[in-house]
Amino acid sequence: MGRDPRRAAHRPIPHACHTRPSPFSFTAPTILLTHTGAKTGKRRTTPLLYFTDGTYVVLIASKGGAPQHPAWYHNLKAPPNVEASTHGHPDRYVAREAEGTERERLWTLATKLYSGFQDYQARAANRRIPVIVLEPAGK
Repeated sequence: MGRDPRRAAHRPIPHACHTRPSPFSFTAPTILLTHTGAKTGKRRTTPLLYFTDGTYVVLIASKGGAPQHPAWYHNLKAPPNVEASTHGHPDRYVAREAEGTERERLWTLATKLYSGFQDYQARAANRRIPVIVLEPAGK
């Protein structure tokens, strides 16, 4: 049985509108993260839930509580230079993983934004869900 042509027709809409259907019960702030594939070197764009902390953009690498990190997380390790876009306005950032008290503070903020992150952490078992900070490039 072939692909449903109606489904294929809707594929470009989320990227064009900078939005996607949300699993959240609220309007989720979504960012388009453009990163380079660690293995392929190809540019990839991933829509993600985000929040800000001052001039920083904060991402949670939850993958819904899966036992492994999402592919985009691995892509940020080398090189960490990314582009992030909200409302069609791309900006350049350098990604890093939050550690220690910074990670704990940002994780607490994330779980206040979306309590499901706590369920994801429980589901992830031995995997500590990374908190990623995007710092504006050139700062």
